[in-house]
Amino acid sequence: MNPHAAHLAVLAGRGDYTDNLFYLNRGEFHGTAFCIAPHFFITAAHVYQAAAENGAVALGRLGPEKPQIQLVRDAEVYEDIDLALLHCPNLGAEILPVNFAALTWLTDVVAFGYAFGLELADLPGQPHVYQLRAFKGHVINRRGLTQLRGVPPGYEVSFVPPPGLSGAPLLFSVGDSPAVTGIVLKHHSAELAGRHMDLGLVLDSEELLTLESRLVGGSIAERLFRRERIPPRNR
Repeated sequence: MNPHAAHLAVLAGRGDYTDNLFYLNRGEFHGTAFCIAPHFFITAAHVYQAAAENGAVALGRLGPEKPQIQLVRDAEVYEDIDLALLHCPNLGAEILPVNFAALTWLTDVVAFGYAFGLELADLPGQPHVYQLRAFKGHVINRRGLTQLRGVPPGYEVSFVPPPGLSGAPLLFSVGDSPAVTGIVLKHHSAELAGRHMDLGLVLDSEELLTLESRLVGGSIAERLFRRERIPPRNR
């Protein structure tokens, strides 16, 4: 896996849809996205919505080589599970396999993303820096255990996602290859009986198999993954 090819920055700023131009020097970082099929990308719904409020939305491949930026042409938002499906043609990105099997306690997981976003140059004339950062931890509950109010079905993980990591794929190893097992959502602060706990919330990848999509023309499970659609769990 090439992390810079598999993880894209979600940007908002000045764009020209007629000429398909996005001006990165005026862009704002809002989160991370990844590719699930040619021209189709996933991020967190709150990431896309925040970006859309601040200008044209684009996805950027920001590796050591020259940045590649493409405007998002259409989007579909599933607010109840904090997920957005983006149509962004002509952006070269590595498609990672998706694992739909359940994880259990203490499974090692990692996430790459544009946490903290753009680091401004210290001196005038110097280039800004785009940092892809990696986070490692483990699953602290099994599938279906999270029953907190307003929390989508998924997992809690041992690291708390910083701003900018939302929308990143949660990865674990299947053999020697990484596979997407969930979508990083956000930092969540839970209160119960006067006790406080900070959680990292991850949407279960299985939720992708429950969705109908206008963008793909039917079931995401059937159209993109060649699997049967399944009913959603209680939300």
